[in-house]
Amino acid sequence: MRDVVVRPYAETDRDDVLTIFDANRADYFGAGDRDWLIETLDEPDGPAFVVAIDGRAVAFGGYEVWEHYNKALLYWGMAAPARHGGGLGRLLLLARLHHVAVHARPVTRYVTVDTSPRVAPFFLRCGFEQTAVWPEGYRSGMTMHELRFDLAKVSADELAARRDDALATVVRTLSSPDREGGRP
Repeated sequence: MRDVVVRPYAETDRDDVLTIFDANRADYFGAGDRDWLIETLDEPDGPAFVVAIDGRAVAFGGYEVWEHYNKALLYWGMAAPARHGGGLGRLLLLARLHHVAVHARPVTRYVTVDTSPRVAPFFLRCGFEQTAVWPEGYRSGMTMHELRFDLAKVSADELAARRDDALATVVRTLSSPDREGGRP
């Protein structure tokens, strides 16, 4: 069985996170995003996490609390392309939602994210609601979807249970012979 854990980002994860980004760049990110990621890794605006398989980071994302508003904003959120569809994104998302619910200071009600049309359906499936669509909302010209999750509608215990179910799904997926030997 593979060791799968969600843990805080560490400097030793930097190369893995940059590799994940580079592998996703053509399909999910725009020009200049790598520099922004490097800034985030150097000075995160809030807690950052990785999903690690056997010690190697295979997914990365974090959040920041907006102190003057009743919300936290998710940043990044990416998984190694070879792992897309294996549940890592859902696990990472649920771990971040639970962390916001339990640890965010000041306590906040909403978790928001802005993302591309390609990724927005993932958040909708995970219980987010769409709040706005901005044609050419990104400098790259891509449409931006804004979504939010209302923490008042679910308990921290329920989020923990969902996170744990997502972890079990990832472990089952890695154990499947269809996953090419469970490569990292």
